[in-house]
Amino acid sequence: MTLMNRRRAMHLRDRALVLLFSTVLLLVTFVGPLSVGETARHFDAQVKLHDSAIPASDSVLNVTQLWEEIWNSVSSLDIENYTRTISENYPSRTWSVYSLTPSTNLEDAWYWANQTLQEITGGALTFRQITDHQSLIATQCSTDSEPKAAVIITGVIDSDETPSANDAGASVAVVLEMANVLSNYNLGFDVHYVLINRGYGNDEYDQGSRYFVEWLEENEIVTLTTLAFERLLFHRTQYLFGTRIALRTSPYESIYQRSVWFPELMIRASNTVGLGWLLNLSDLGLTEVSTAYEMWQGGYPALHIAQGFWPDGYSGTTSDVWDVSYYSYTKAKEAAASAICAIAYLGQLRSGDVAAEYKNGFATIGEDVTLPITVSVEGFVNATLTWEENTTFRAQLKDSSGQLVYQRIESDNKIVAKYRALVPGPYDIIIRNLGGNDSTFALNVTIPNDCDGDGITDIDELDLGTSMYLLDSDADGLNDDFELSIGGDPTSADSDGDGALDYDEYLLGSSLQLNDTDGDGLLDGMEVELGSDPTLVDTDRDGLDDWNETYTYLTNPVSSDTDSDGLEDGFEVSVGLNPLSPDSDGDGLSDLFEILNFLNPLSRDTDGDGWSDAYEVEFCMSPTNADTDGDGIPDGIDWDPQEHWVSTVVPLTLLSIVLLVAVFSFLKYKVYTQPD
Repeated sequence: MTLMNRRRAMHLRDRALVLLFSTVLLLVTFVGPLSVGETARHFDAQVKLHDSAIPASDSVLNVTQLWEEIWNSVSSLDIENYTRTISENYPSRTWSVYSLTPSTNLEDAWYWANQTLQEITGGALTFRQITDHQSLIATQCSTDSEPKAAVIITGVIDSDETPSANDAGASVAVVLEMANVLSNYNLGFDVHYVLINRGYGNDEYDQGSRYFVEWLEENEIVTLTTLAFERLLFHRTQYLFGTRIALRTSPYESIYQRSVWFPELMIRASNTVGLGWLLNLSDLGLTEVSTAYEMWQGGYPALHIAQGFWPDGYSGTTSDVWDVSYYSYTKAKEAAASAICAIAYLGQLRSGDVAAEYKNGFATIGEDVTLPITVSVEGFVNATLTWEENTTFRAQLKDSSGQLVYQRIESDNKIVAKYRALVPGPYDIIIRNLGGNDSTFALNVTIPNDCDGDGITDIDELDLGTSMYLLDSDADGLNDDFELSIGGDPTSADSDGDGALDYDEYLLGSSLQLNDTDGDGLLDGMEVELGSDPTLVDTDRDGLDDWNETYTYLTNPVSSDTDSDGLEDGFEVSVGLNPLSPDSDGDGLSDLFEILNFLNPLSRDTDGDGWSDAYEVEFCMSPTNADTDGDGIPDGIDWDPQEHWVSTVVPLTLLSIVLLVAVFSFLKYKVYTQPD
């Protein structure tokens, strides 16, 4: 059995098991809540059902360690210094949307940003300018093989006639700090660091970002997401969301990984190793003039990241200086570090690693400890809790709505749990020391991942040879999971090697496994090129198969009447006519006319009288009768082939007799009238 067939078999088996599990859950819902013992027994039975479906992995990514490492490496002081430099040294960084020209300060800011980027990355990254708006872009290339996806990190570098510390400067500082940290990691995708020249002369839309989106389309860059940073510093407790960082996602995306997964990862990182200042907000009206909005309009996933209170009383004014007392660079660090954690999480899963979360600590009697996790694909959450002292622990799993989906209580210093999560999203693992003694504990959790959202786990993608970061690994227009479901090869744009792209074959209904679906002798790719139907032996239904039309008769397989003479090609071939000429015998009369008038379309002279059919038709002679007037004289030698000889001779004879009589009478008259 091929790998593809094995995957399909496993998929069908898992679906059946999921259906069984769902049925059990429904029964539980109607029967009532389970007791602790019943829950444990139910869970154990579930594990036995699904043990064989748990994918194996060679390595585990320690997410907790990775995120702690990242958080410690992001510097709020660096972000503050970058913001101070650009706002103090290069205020009024204006870009004209009319003349597409920068102010001197903006040009100097470009140079400073590039010099800074080169210094902090050891020369690994350099900005270059793209589009008519001359926006800056630097690319951190993955060493992985093509094709590759990209994560885009953007800030705004130009400003109005102000210092613009928070309005734009802080976003530049965050982009630089993220490049400083992320350049130390080898990720499974490219990262583009972009500083947009937005242009403040247009309040209706972000012109610089619109140009950038067009550039992405022209260069066929596939993106995982875009992180668009704007105002990040305003921090006051008396305002609603005044201390929060708002994450706003695309309203057009339905795939979890391309919409809410990334902000949920950022929020989890913030809650786990940061200050927990991030939250999702849905008031997208504030994003209408932004890079994120332009990305959404272009069909790209994007995340708008900005301060929760918007706008504030300083941004966009001359008071927008770097050291405003209500500005917090810790807040900017929270935004940058959370985003780096999410990016590194995805990028470090490049080998198909299973993500592992760890939480070690000390739990007093009655204390709850929560470990947030994010499940990106239907699969198993595997958790192990151990403790030292003689006490009892309870482990619970709650979904994003707070509903309890699993619970287990043990007193033997260990809880091992395997729960099949059917719905992607955030979950909380909550452990509680129920009593006996205070105790140290160690909790670790592993979950499978699906980075691109195609429904295939990353481990399975490695087995298949597909990309875990691309919905459509072979760029043939069909997502990998769908291509597998219809029997295609998601690693090849032309699964059967017939010259037709799988997407075209899907639309046409031809086979992705057979190179000649209809068995007419023409490869499906050839038929696509010709415009014929690869699922029909005779596309135009004229009685000739496509192969013979193409190679034997040289007729058009998509036209039933190649020469447009009113006769189908198949009929013309069957009676010996030329389907490429409307006048097979070249007599000036079309084949259809000759057939309708009982002429021989293969003979120029149907009646063999020496006159061509066309001549006889033109001069009102019968092309089917060698003696049109029936006078016994063939048309070919008849002096008047349209008139019977009697019709000509009799009148002439009578005229001659009359003339002779007249002459005779005249002569007689003269004789009788002569004088004696």
